[in-house]
Amino acid sequence: MKSFLLRNGTPTCKWGSIPSGYYFEGEIPEGYNLAVSPTDEYIVVDVDCKNGKDGFENIPMVILVELNKSYHYNTKSGGAHYWLKYTGTGLLKNTSTKYGIDLRIGAKDGNCGGYVKYWPALKGDDIRNHIEEIKGTSLIMNEWLEKLFS
Repeated sequence: MKSFLLRNGTPTCKWGSIPSGYYFEGEIPEGYNLAVSPTDEYIVVDVDCKNGKDGFENIPMVILVELNKSYHYNTKSGGAHYWLKYTGTGLLKNTSTKYGIDLRIGAKDGNCGGYVKYWPALKGDDIRNHIEEIKGTSLIMNEWLEKLFS
């Protein structure tokens, strides 16, 4: 993983060239947000509740139960970011869907992957405090992810 600052939703640096394991340190300046980019096997399922969409309505209960067992937090719009370790073998895409569910994947093979705003940083929290809480995906989760994001 890696983290960097955003201003008005835009990275303040060439974040794709930041190596995995580099983290912004210190207090987040006023008017900025912290972004975290998953790397390697880490992924983030980004559930949105905005623009007339409620992504939670499109998640099967068995999947939602598994998502809630892994590290997650609420977003400003009422959605959530669910952090997972992807154990499947399918090629997932860093993409958005019409269902209000997006995926941010770890950088691989020169691909920068994606990033999410790390809302707990506003309260002084650091993603590194939660690495052990990020759970590996089950077979049923892998099938759901691959169907939605391949």
